[in-house]
Formats: sequence, structure tokens, C-alpha cells
Amino acid sequence: MKEYFKLSNLLFYLLITFIAFFLGMVFAGITGAGKGQGLAGGAIVFGYGIISAGVSFVISIVLAQWFGSAIVVRLNKIMLVVLAVMMALLIYRYQTMNVANSQSYYPNIKYLVPTGQAANYETEKPSIVKPTQFKPMGLGMVAPNIYEHKDVLFYGIPNLEKAVSDHTPTDRLKFKRSETDITISYAPPWFVPAHMKMDYEILKLRLISVSHDFIEVVVNERTGQTAYMDRSKNKLQFWPEFLLSVSSVEPISRENNPVRVKPLTHAGLVTKQYAFLKPLNIKREWMRVELLNDNFKSLGKGWIKWQGEGELLIKYSLLS
Repeated sequence: MKEYFKLSNLLFYLLITFIAFFLGMVFAGITGAGKGQGLAGGAIVFGYGIISAGVSFVISIVLAQWFGSAIVVRLNKIMLVVLAVMMALLIYRYQTMNVANSQSYYPNIKYLVPTGQAANYETEKPSIVKPTQFKPMGLGMVAPNIYEHKDVLFYGIPNLEKAVSDHTPTDRLKFKRSETDITISYAPPWFVPAHMKMDYEILKLRLISVSHDFIEVVVNERTGQTAYMDRSKNKLQFWPEFLLSVSSVEPISRENNPVRVKPLTHAGLVTKQYAFLKPLNIKREWMRVELLNDNFKSLGKGWIKWQGEGELLIKYSLLS
């Protein structure tokens, strides 16, 4: 019986148990055991580690008796080195994640804004944005209701036959309110929306699909990553409604998409030179616009195509 409680044997049990615990969690991570399980994902991964540790503890007792003291001491030295390496890798991984997550806290939120014209929203007067650089076109835009909800919840692939309340969110946006403004206090490191300018309280994500309770949106315009949101807690604007709310539009190619007198591809051209086009109404793939000069004086009206073959044919500006 004393053999079971020898110092070298006790250390053997302990080392095998610790190593098995870490390997169990690594296995769970590699196989995606906790993926898509929301807040329960961490508990599932931890559970894999506990089960691995428990089974290995029992096996280590048998092995210690079978190997004998000399071999156990040798194995202890090897496992100490292995455990040290594993701990070093774990610390490195933790530090790497901290660096990534630190970019999702305000005021570093500017690093989450897409590069190019959309990035101007955080630093200068917004310019016209070219949505066609983002594929696919989608159905429109979604604006989270930042006035009524302090958090915006994101979900993995949901069961569309179940209610939103039956699902666990995978991540969220957190907002901080003051008497004068609303800012983002936390965002996932992968969050790169289509439009974000919080000093104007602008936050919009591209809408990809709609169901009864859920909407699918693009949460990273660089990678095309999508997530699901609660439809009832966010404002949907399909493309016609959204485009009628913008300040001005412009054909991506004035040569290939000129202003016409009627919504027909063979209709005559409007030859007046203009600085801006103000959306007036939309009829299928055509948009009626008002031509404006640099002083925003009306020069007349006409029609342009706003979409074709699943792509936007226009640029737009959210602010004047």
C-alpha cells in the first residue's frame, strides 16, 4: 500500500492528470466541441479536460505499479519538461488573445472600421461609399436599435424553427451612454460593419437573409463573415427604403449608367451637368432622381439604374 503513496508516484499521478486535462481541452478545441454553443462552449471544453484528467488519473495509478520506481522517476522528469512547454504555449496564447481583444474596446474601436472610404467615417467628413466593393449585394441594411437596447446580441447558425429566446448568443456589442452621446464600449475583435460613425450615431450592417425571428448580417466586411441577430430588436431597411434615406447617389459609371428621361434603357439622355443626385422614388431596378448643382439647386429630374444582376450600380453618401 505504501507504494501507492510514494512521493515519486504521487508526482506521477499529478503530472499525468494535469497533462491529460490540457490535452482534453485541446482536443475539444480542435474538434470544435464547443463551437456554436454560445456561453456553454467554455463549459463543454472544460468538461472534456475533466473527463480526460479523471480517466488518466486512474490509469496513472496502474502504470506506476507496473513501471517501477526507476522508470517513474525518469518519466516524471520528462513530463515536467512537457508540462513546462505546455504552460509556456498556454501563456503565449493568452497574451495573443489579449492583444486581439484589446482592439475591440473603445477608443480603439477605430481599428475595427473597414479600410478605404468607409474608414473616413471615424476621421473626416464622410465621402461617397461604394457598396459594390462588398459582395454579395444582399437585401439592404440593418441598424441596431442602440437607443432601446444596451447590448446587440450575435448568434451562430440558429434553429429557425425555435424562438430567439431558445438560443444562446455567441457574442455581443456593448454600448456606453452619456448625456451627449452613445459610444461602443465593447465589440468583438472581428467586428467590421459596413458603416460606423458613432458621433453621428450611425451603425449599419449589410443584410443578407431574413427569417421570421432572425436576420443574417455581414459582421466583417473584410472577410464576409456573417452572424445572426434578433429581427425584432433591429431596424431593417431593404435597399429601396435605405437608398431613399441617403443624402445623395451617383452612378458608379456615368458613361455606362447615364441619367435618362424615362426608366427605359433606350430612353433619351438628360444632358445637364450635375454635382449631386437626390433619390426621389424607386421603380424596380430604376431610381428617379433630382439633379442638383454645387449649391443644391434643382436642375431637373431623370432616371438611373440603381441595381442590375445582383449588384449595386450606384454609390451613395449617408451624410451631405
